[in-house]
Amino acid sequence: MKLSAEVFDLKDLATPAVSFAGITGGSVGVVLGMIYGDNTINVMAALLLFSIVGLDWAGAIAAAIKDGTYSSEYGKVGVIRTVVILVLPVIGRLMDLVIGTPNVAFLFITGGLIYHNFMSMTANFARAGFEKWIPNKMLQAVASEIEAKITRSEGRREAISPNQIESSSLTPATPVASIDTSENPLINSDSNQDTQKAE
Repeated sequence: MKLSAEVFDLKDLATPAVSFAGITGGSVGVVLGMIYGDNTINVMAALLLFSIVGLDWAGAIAAAIKDGTYSSEYGKVGVIRTVVILVLPVIGRLMDLVIGTPNVAFLFITGGLIYHNFMSMTANFARAGFEKWIPNKMLQAVASEIEAKITRSEGRREAISPNQIESSSLTPATPVASIDTSENPLINSDSNQDTQKAE
């Protein structure tokens, strides 16, 4: 590679936009380190929580748009819920600092929030129509969450447009495959053997 003055020309980096982005990013990083802790485990747990909460938001909006229940009130409640989710780990960190425990409360609270929001995110994406990309075992694990979200969605839709609700349009094709014991050879292995002996 031929070196030239253009390679070392930094004038494109000295723009107001780049400076603003650098100052903002550095400031946010410092603030997050102060709030959630500056060790690697805390940073990774906080980043994972942020990512899953963001995906949960995307899935919830997609599902609400699909079934016609999105409203500004729904968005406001979501913002409040998100603020609470992101503040709870801070309370855990403060508890650790007061009690003197090494990240026990922080990781307990953050881990619980990650798990809950992961399940919520999966249910939201299933409601939004992405169930064919979600493993069936996962769909079975979040079946009750999907049903609860559909029930809340019906309530919101009725509040948005009373007397025009069609609950059948909100009920998706069941994404959770039921376990049919008559066709499962592992479940009915004893009964199959008994039938063969009788013949």
